[in-house]
Amino acid sequence: MLATGNHDKVRELMALLDGTAVVAAPDGFDPDETGTTLVQNARIKADALRPDAPADAYVMADDSGLFVHALDGRPGVHSSRYGGPGATYADNCDLLLRELGDGDQRGAAFGCVLYCIAPDGAVMVAGGVLPGEITREAVGTDGFGYDPVFRPLSDDRTLAQMTRDEKAAISHRGRAARGMSRLLGLP
Repeated sequence: MLATGNHDKVRELMALLDGTAVVAAPDGFDPDETGTTLVQNARIKADALRPDAPADAYVMADDSGLFVHALDGRPGVHSSRYGGPGATYADNCDLLLRELGDGDQRGAAFGCVLYCIAPDGAVMVAGGVLPGEITREAVGTDGFGYDPVFRPLSDDRTLAQMTRDEKAAISHRGRAARGMSRLLGLP
């Protein structure tokens, strides 16, 4: 079971964990993420879903964020709530671009942590990082979140200009999912 209410993350993780039966958290699942790190917030979500999961289920939570060097790591663990309550993906991207302005310091990194609780209570944690930079304008229509304003160092396109398979091969979440797959003994 995936401990998230973000349907975009559910879709992406289902594809990344290809061949594994995945059930999303019930509608309305939205625990209060009070942690100061990705690991803490992922644990909060997994712990919140564990009591509602079948005893034989593995409960996995994702927490990810965009860490912008010129903004002292912001938005970081607050990435999804960066623009305030009700902010859309576009609102968050616009706020980020306004805060960076015309500055040349645009280095950033996406980070992702997957936290999994096995039926026997064992915990597995896997992470992934994707270094890059923030573009000066939003470009591309695929993906979600900050994908239109994030260009990986390994490419000249934003994540929103890549196919899902291209993004999965290099993304922070793809790297974390491959690590978790190894820990779980998945193909």
